[in-house]
Amino acid sequence: MSEIRFKQVIIGRADNPLLVLDNDIDVRGNNYDTLRTMAAQAMMDANFPRRTWIDFEVEGHKFKAKMHYSDIWVRKR
Repeated sequence: MSEIRFKQVIIGRADNPLLVLDNDIDVRGNNYDTLRTMAAQAMMDANFPRRTWIDFEVEGHKFKAKMHYSDIWVRKR
């Protein structure tokens, strides 16, 4: 598994939910912050549905996200 890197770095709010990543996702540092921000934005756009996977994409990388209590679970699509 190779590390996912994004060209554009997006730093979100400090109170964005924590990410729980699937085992096949390797992101670190600013790339983690970018994924966290984009996942939180996708959840906000979908009005924070519980128990429902939301599809979103960051620079060609496709992901699914789901709210779980105060965390966001993220998987590759």
